[in-house]
Amino acid sequence: MNIQDENMLIERYVKGKSEDLIDRYVQDGSTVLAEELGLSELEWQVVFDYLVFERNLLYKCVTRNRDFFVSEYIKYGISHIREVLSVVDEKYDTVFCTVFDFIVISNDALYLHVMENRDRYATALKARGSDFVRKVLGVWSEKYTENWQKVLDLLLHAVCDSIFSETTFDHGLTAFSRIFNNVREHRPIYKSGIII
Repeated sequence: MNIQDENMLIERYVKGKSEDLIDRYVQDGSTVLAEELGLSELEWQVVFDYLVFERNLLYKCVTRNRDFFVSEYIKYGISHIREVLSVVDEKYDTVFCTVFDFIVISNDALYLHVMENRDRYATALKARGSDFVRKVLGVWSEKYTENWQKVLDLLLHAVCDSIFSETTFDHGLTAFSRIFNNVREHRPIYKSGIII
């Protein structure tokens, strides 16, 4: 689709109707809206991109459904939110930063997400390192350094707690075995193999 076709499509379906389209998108989602407008997948992508880049669709959608997006993030993480909003492609990265800041940073959902999935992230921290976990959480940018420090503190406590628990369990088994062996009654076995 060339630029003229895209402009004609935007003029026909979006100009003067963008707020109504955003309201309908928030209520019904992209699939229903595209079907109601009778747009092909390619045409819908042009309209969607215009609404995202020019009319701030993502931020409006997320702020109107704050509780839903925060709870989804806490359970499943930021990649799930991108899938729900259909903005997985890299071209949405810059626009998505505002959404990320609203959901994750402003609502303290980052810490709640890490606490909810602490074992998974602690295992990833031990196995793949802090850079991997930082990228998965989406806080690799320098502006999130303070947030990352708090998350790292949570994860390091989780790793230390699990190491402490494993060590305590091993020491407990060893101590129990020693105590049990000392108090156990030993009886001799005779040649016939019968204990008397």
